[in-house]
Amino acid sequence: MSEKSIFSNLVRQPDGAFSAAYGAYRLQSALQPIFIERPDGALGIAAFKGLVRAGMGDMPCSPAEFFQEVPEEERAAVDGLCRSLHILNAGPLARPDTALIVNMQAGLHLTAQAMRQEMERLRLAAHEAGMAPERIACEIREHPGDSPEDLARLAARLHEAGFSVAIDEYTGDDRDLDRMERLKPQFVTFDTAWLRGFAENSAGLALLRVVVGQFAQKGIRAIVAGIEDQQTISLCRGMGGPLMQGYLLARPELAPTGFAAAFPEPAGEPAPASGEALPAGGVMPLESRIARPLRQFGKRGV
Repeated sequence: MSEKSIFSNLVRQPDGAFSAAYGAYRLQSALQPIFIERPDGALGIAAFKGLVRAGMGDMPCSPAEFFQEVPEEERAAVDGLCRSLHILNAGPLARPDTALIVNMQAGLHLTAQAMRQEMERLRLAAHEAGMAPERIACEIREHPGDSPEDLARLAARLHEAGFSVAIDEYTGDDRDLDRMERLKPQFVTFDTAWLRGFAENSAGLALLRVVVGQFAQKGIRAIVAGIEDQQTISLCRGMGGPLMQGYLLARPELAPTGFAAAFPEPAGEPAPASGEALPAGGVMPLESRIARPLRQFGKRGV
């Protein structure tokens, strides 16, 4: 697939959603909300996570299985195509203050030419979707063998182009502190296992609250993912209100989603910034506040 033809793979469906064709595969966007809890206990959508869904006919396959079928010389273009797909499907949601976090296989975009091509893809998709570049955060994951210097250059190019950066699996160790310094992210997702172990006592929880507050002061939004029980909700409240993502709150939905009806934005009341304290008590149970999406999609961990 040539660089010139990448957007010719996009197809607009009768329902307004975009999908993409790659050989015999059909690619679709699933979007999962990332929430902030408002002072009244209601959930507001602060961001969406873009998740690619691939299938051949009626047979779905995992993103990993799909990418194994993509020739090495085309993987950078296909990786960019998936991000463009998410951006084009997030734009029509018309939530000007809501971010979109999209995965990036950083190792595919480390040469000067590859970086330039990816910035052009992102700019074009953002323009077509009517999204400000800073609302789009590329999640850079580090893998064994990755050069920290190369990843830092990629993050710098994203920032120079006006886009945001996200990192995941944060555990607060020296490696992560170095990663924060090099990549300068706007979104940081905590490692779930580390988070729960660290918060087993009051001292650990107090320190997490300090970390979330320090992140907020630097313009970094902390995310707790994998929320599937009320205990984790309570943990988030004790941490000072990081952003929250998980199946308990909302499952991913194929575009076009029903989130506008399930989680309407209150008129004239923007969501509080991450790190603001939530009132103690007086919050209705989640089951009373969350309108379950009409269309559910995906398996846990996908």
